[in-house]
Amino acid sequence: MKVKFPSCLGAALYLLGLSAFALDPDKQAVLDKYEQPFTLYLAAINALGAALESAGTDVEFVKAADSFCDQANRFVDEFNANKERFANSAIVKSMDEDPDSKKAMNDYLQSLKEKLEDAKPIFEKLVNNLNKYPKSTEIDRIRDRVGATFQRLQLLYM
Repeated sequence: MKVKFPSCLGAALYLLGLSAFALDPDKQAVLDKYEQPFTLYLAAINALGAALESAGTDVEFVKAADSFCDQANRFVDEFNANKERFANSAIVKSMDEDPDSKKAMNDYLQSLKEKLEDAKPIFEKLVNNLNKYPKSTEIDRIRDRVGATFQRLQLLYM
């Protein structure tokens, strides 16, 4: 099974449609709700990177990969909940008309894109480690779980 590199840029592009970096409290609250899952996801990526650096055994690798999958799946769930919660809301629609909100959102999305690009080596190491350890039921399980998690992340593009 080939695991593709996950990226949430599609999700970020969806957020671009919201154009929602707001100055007033209501708009800021909406933006904060959308940023929160990304903050947690980026922390999960960084934790994965640190865990992969220190993992010396297949057991440690499996633990690191499982933890990342837990966090990444939580990110997808929270992102989807926000998308559903704010679908067609008046406050989100009003953000599209605010030039300051659009500029601030573009700045945030650029920063997010850079952080996700910086994470590529971590994901490459994860994928490489899937083939590094001897074949076992645990490695097969984690390979399937990582693949399924990456697929969920990629569905955010749609």
